[in-house]
Amino acid sequence: MDMDGIVPLRSDRIAEAAHVLARAFADDPGLLFVLPDHEERACLAPELARIGLQFAERCGIPLTTSGTVRGAAIWFPPGATAPSAADLAETEISAAPMLLGAKAWDRLRTMLDHLDELHLAAIPEPHWYLTAIGVDPAWQRRGVGAALMQPIFEIADRDGLPCYLESPTAANTRYYLSHGFDVIGETDIPGSDVHVWQMRRNPARKARVSRITLEPIGVGSVADDAGKTGQIEKSRDFDPIDMPPV
Repeated sequence: MDMDGIVPLRSDRIAEAAHVLARAFADDPGLLFVLPDHEERACLAPELARIGLQFAERCGIPLTTSGTVRGAAIWFPPGATAPSAADLAETEISAAPMLLGAKAWDRLRTMLDHLDELHLAAIPEPHWYLTAIGVDPAWQRRGVGAALMQPIFEIADRDGLPCYLESPTAANTRYYLSHGFDVIGETDIPGSDVHVWQMRRNPARKARVSRITLEPIGVGSVADDAGKTGQIEKSRDFDPIDMPPV
């Protein structure tokens, strides 16, 4: 799939994109940690995705495919400011604790607070942050994930800026290695068996010009067993069956 099929996600497509992300993240280790009960997870995952996309549409840059939603990516640009109380309320982020319940909310906050602290230490300079990317299972391994990253890669390359993400599985990490990211750190989420790789993509020397117009209006992951950095080899020739669902 080429980048001409990638467009900014608008509000009238958020519900469709939320269901796509919920299907893509069905086996995500972080989601399984926060919502270990299958029935509860099936019910709440689309709602969590919807809230996240609403926030991204207001405060970041969510991308999707033109026509039917085949996948979505949530990016936050460099220099993003902290969300206001109105941002949190109007995008329903502030309603997440009640939606999830106290125990699940505590698990989510534990994970996010831990990753946020490491994020700031790992890459303090201005950068693009890929917080989530997922592709509908029926459309995985067709280049949709790469297409959802390419427009921001081109902007980052043009501006000489790095990109950053957190990967929760070895398969995801191999996938991102094949798209120019390097592992710069690892961590375990407290109170869980979730292992996360911190990854950075440095800007390419020869920048291309993105053909997508993006208008920031303010401020995973994709799902194999976690291992250590030494077990992840940077290779473009790994078996496609080991690729994550993007």
